[in-house]
Amino acid sequence: MTRDPTLERWLDVLGTQPATTGTPDPSLPTSAEVWDRLRLLAVPEADRTAVLTTLPDPIRTPTLWQALLHCHRALFTDARVNWPNAPSSLGAAGRYFYVHLYVLALPLTLEWQHRYGIPADVTRATLTDLGAKLVTHRRAHGTGGLDRQTWLVRHFRGTLHRLGRLQFERTTLDATACGGKAEESGGPEDGAPVLDVHIPADGPLPPAHCDTSFTTARDFYAHHFPATPYPHATCHSWLLDTQLAAHLPTDANILRFQHRFHLFGDRPVCDDDILEFVFGTPPGTADLTRLPQHSTLQRAIVAQLRSGGHWRLGHGWADLGVPD
Repeated sequence: MTRDPTLERWLDVLGTQPATTGTPDPSLPTSAEVWDRLRLLAVPEADRTAVLTTLPDPIRTPTLWQALLHCHRALFTDARVNWPNAPSSLGAAGRYFYVHLYVLALPLTLEWQHRYGIPADVTRATLTDLGAKLVTHRRAHGTGGLDRQTWLVRHFRGTLHRLGRLQFERTTLDATACGGKAEESGGPEDGAPVLDVHIPADGPLPPAHCDTSFTTARDFYAHHFPATPYPHATCHSWLLDTQLAAHLPTDANILRFQHRFHLFGDRPVCDDDILEFVFGTPPGTADLTRLPQHSTLQRAIVAQLRSGGHWRLGHGWADLGVPD
């Protein structure tokens, strides 16, 4: 067999996480089991057959199967993972490699969710983000695959849950990464437990829906994770760029979302983030002359960039109040 240095480097990066007694290795699921898991994860029908037919197994593709086992062990034991995309030489098997990982990981994730009493509808709403990321990949690249594998780690580890319109992630505030201290404006201290707010790109942000999500989150985490209080939420997003106020109506949903937060820290450029979220373009690929200009937001984004300006990421904190 011809050596593939790119493949070898990728396998080296994935590592050789040793087996542990606390995290059992998965067995190869049957076709029916895979199909059921793909439905639960909302994997689009256009991708399901390809995911099934490219699933590695210990006999036919032992190298990829071992790589999946290493990633599965790391998923549930490593504090930090940063898995690179598989080399293009693997074709569809590489583009779907991390879908295979999460298909194998699903039983342990569901067991964990059940142990903490997480309602089934919350679990499903959370994990269907995998299917959404497959839709995003096909729209951006014109082919099936997943390239948001590291983002989904938090879903399958149980640190992130979708509660209505918004996602909330259990984490701690890193003031250094934010370039400033929230506590200077009455917010959480550096290292304090916080709920990091994420905004799925699947619709508008009606204030009433956001109100419900915040109220639900406050009570949800107090009930299911009572050992750690979460009095504050944080958000790190282009949605908190104060420049948007010059382009949008004063009652725009985005501006009303901004007003929930006290801003702090630095404001790094995030042009790629806003282009990817609004237009679905992969980082560094947007042709400003060809982007749709149907909404006020779309027109504002493009106009600012074409004039030589930039969009910036904002950091903010909000008080969640006392659980009911």
